[in-house]
Amino acid sequence: MKALFAAVSVVAMLVAGAASAGDIKGAIKSVSGRTVTLDNGQAYTFPAAVAGQPDIMAGLAAGQTVTLTFATADNVNTVSKVAK
Repeated sequence: MKALFAAVSVVAMLVAGAASAGDIKGAIKSVSGRTVTLDNGQAYTFPAAVAGQPDIMAGLAAGQTVTLTFATADNVNTVSKVAK
């Protein structure tokens, strides 16, 4: 029983490690469609704009310094908040 619990715990930790969240501050290198690439070379994807709500991508341009709040799942960094 202890071996089964240990195995389940290891799998749970691996799955939890597959998704992560965080904040990153950097200068925008490029904007293409719904993707922003920062000066660190990492790409960050923005969700589609929701009708009746402000688009969190509005006004973003190369050269701006921003802080992005994002979650990573399946090697995709999806932004949930932008601070300029």
